[in-house]
Amino acid sequence: MGNKVVRIIPHEESIEVRVSTFIYFDDDPGRRSINGRVSRDDAVEEAKRIASAERDG
Repeated sequence: MGNKVVRIIPHEESIEVRVSTFIYFDDDPGRRSINGRVSRDDAVEEAKRIASAERDG
């Protein structure tokens, strides 16, 4: 559902890998039907689901 961005961040004695997921939404129902984006509420629910899966994973 979302686009992923991966960042590699070097530290002095480690390397951090950050994966970000972007969930695009549109508040206008007419545009949503054209651009295929979800509503803000649906985006929030998807973000919570992803966060929960990452935390519990």
